[in-house]
Amino acid sequence: MATNSNPKIQELMNEVEALDLNDSSLESKLNLIAQKVAAEQKKTETKVTGLPIDDSRLIDPSETFACEGCQ
Repeated sequence: MATNSNPKIQELMNEVEALDLNDSSLESKLNLIAQKVAAEQKKTETKVTGLPIDDSRLIDPSETFACEGCQ
């Protein structure tokens, strides 16, 4: 189980782990969660740098679902 120090991202990761792999809407649910992760990363990056972040510079949300030690 992957962990993340950001509580909101951890909550989203837990949502992913709880998904039913046989759900017919799995892809759309994963896309929605990935969008939420990207939005959270954008907020975090803006807090750290103090600069607004262009959406084209967002980190790939799929990286969030890997363990922090593996990134």
